[in-house]
Amino acid sequence: MVASGDMGRPKKYNYPPNMTRDVADGRFVVRNPVTKKRKKFGDEAEALEAVKVLNEFLEVEQQYKALAAGRPTIAGLVTKWEADRLQFMPWDTGTRKNMLAKMHRISRELGARALVHTDCLYLEEWLTRFCRTADTWNKWRYALVLLWKFALSRRLVDVNEPEKIEERSTSKKLEANRKARQPLDVDGYRAIYEKAPAWLQLAMDQSLVTLQGRQEICNMRHVDHRDGHLFVIRDKPSGDSDMAFIKIALTPQLVENQTRARALDNTVSPYLIHRRPDSRRRQRMDNKPHWTYINPDYLTKAFAEVRDQLQRFSSMPAEERPSFHEIRGLGSRIYRDAGMSEAAIQALMTHAHRRTTQIYLEGGAKALTDDDYVAVVAPLTLRDLK
Repeated sequence: MVASGDMGRPKKYNYPPNMTRDVADGRFVVRNPVTKKRKKFGDEAEALEAVKVLNEFLEVEQQYKALAAGRPTIAGLVTKWEADRLQFMPWDTGTRKNMLAKMHRISRELGARALVHTDCLYLEEWLTRFCRTADTWNKWRYALVLLWKFALSRRLVDVNEPEKIEERSTSKKLEANRKARQPLDVDGYRAIYEKAPAWLQLAMDQSLVTLQGRQEICNMRHVDHRDGHLFVIRDKPSGDSDMAFIKIALTPQLVENQTRARALDNTVSPYLIHRRPDSRRRQRMDNKPHWTYINPDYLTKAFAEVRDQLQRFSSMPAEERPSFHEIRGLGSRIYRDAGMSEAAIQALMTHAHRRTTQIYLEGGAKALTDDDYVAVVAPLTLRDLK
């Protein structure tokens, strides 16, 4: 039974800022706090859409006012971080490139916001929009933590807001963290290989035999074949800072691969894997070490384009289709089935050597020599695919 004192008491509603309900006529009111103008709606959905647009507009206006007032913004913070901190971060080329891409996206999407008006709740909501896995979430959170750590050092903020955001568990017990991408098998490799251009076929074979990733495959040069070995520096950390310095004993298969490389497109190139580009416009050439050089991103894209032409892969969800990277996994399984030890396979895939790492990081306190590379073997032949 309702007490008489409660009769006629208006119901409470939780509406967004700048939206209310007129108790007298039951209509919904959207009010612009700047112009003081009000507009009434009979339909609640229309009112919610209108107030959403209004509040987004007001947010942008607030950000521009912060810029005009000279208050620190996220875009300004990113610019200062890139100029003052990036050069001191102990990252390899790939990590540096990925972090810069993250910082530039943060600047594009959040740049106009004033730091003082950006809290952990806002940042967590932003991360939720596009981070689908725990690994992605934690990497983007780390980028934000770095930025705010820098802001703290400059006394631009009092608290590192991103640190309040909880890291997500990467445990494989959680279904969302299990690897979605399917491994590449021999039949899939052959199917892609048959439709691939000659340069991509060679890149696939070289990765399969040497177990090297796209960065190393694209950077292999003819001068790296010397004294009976193929010398490779894996630009990938093993642990926190270790670099991989390996020399792979040349086999008839690796020699054959180099011979094939010299005949590609009838084009002379210092790089093992190369192609004659469709266009030699200056803006495309300026960021390449040689006009025949194949960028690792282009290699990945070319592999994916050929793969997606095949019904066996195009019928898979995009996130499950094997990438060029999966060739290393296929090669390692072939080596294992052939009786190669796990230690030898691991050494070939990436071998951390602290002594040569220190030489590399210390900028040549002692010149790096061929003796500083760890000798490994890659005895696979393409006949083994049969």
